[in-house]
Amino acid sequence: MIKTVSFDLWFTLIWEKHPEDEETYSNMRVESVLNVLKSRGYDAPITRVRELYSGLGASKMFMSSYDVASIILAGLGLRIDEDLAREIAEAYELSTETFRPRENPEALKVLPQLKKMGLKIAVVSNTSFSERGVRALLKNVGISDYVDVVVSSSEVGSIKPQRSIFQELVRAVGDKPAEIVHVGDSCFEDVLGALGYGMRAVYYVGLLHLRRVEPSKICLELVPIARKLDELLVILQSMM
Repeated sequence: MIKTVSFDLWFTLIWEKHPEDEETYSNMRVESVLNVLKSRGYDAPITRVRELYSGLGASKMFMSSYDVASIILAGLGLRIDEDLAREIAEAYELSTETFRPRENPEALKVLPQLKKMGLKIAVVSNTSFSERGVRALLKNVGISDYVDVVVSSSEVGSIKPQRSIFQELVRAVGDKPAEIVHVGDSCFEDVLGALGYGMRAVYYVGLLHLRRVEPSKICLELVPIARKLDELLVILQSMM
C-alpha cells in the first residue's frame, strides 16, 4: 500500500533558469550578509563576500546556514563570534523568502488530487535552501499547503542518492520505505537512490529538456515513466 508520495524539488515541482535565477537569489544572500556585517561595524568588500559565497560551490547543499556564515567570517579574517554567525545565518535564510522560482504548472493540478486520495506529500531536495527556505519557495508558487514534509540536504548534511537523506524522509513521514513512492527527474539521485533504500520510484522526465538532458536508458527500462505529472495518478493506482 502506498501512503506517501515524495517529490524531488528542482525540475520536478519547480525549476530555475541558469544563470539568471541563481544569480538573483545568490545576490540576495550576499547582500543579507553584508547588511549584517555593516550593522556590526564591519566594512567588508562585496567582492570578497561574493567570492567566498561562490567558492563554496556545491558544498552549500551539505551545509547549514550557520556553517555558511562561519566560513564567510573565516574568509574575511574575522573571529568566529557565535552570535554574529547566528545573526548572519538567520539573515541568509530570510533573504530568499521573496524569491519566486519558475513553477511547474502541472504540480498545482496534481498535488490537490493526491491529497484527496489520502496520501501524504513530501519534498526531498538536494539544495542549498533550508527546510524553511524550501517552504518559502513552495509558498511563492502556491503549493506549500499541500506539502506535509520537507527534507533538505543542507539540513540533513547528505544528498540524494545517499541512504541517509531517504532515511530522514522515512523517519519524518512515519511510513515504511515500501509505502513511499519517490518521484524525480534524476535517474541516479532520485530513482536509484529511492530504490536503493527500499522505496518505490517514478522517473519524471517532463522538464528534462529545460536542463538539456536526455532521459537515462537505465531508468526508462527500470521504473514507471511520467512525462506529465498527472500521469502519476494512473501509475499510483496501479501500485495500490
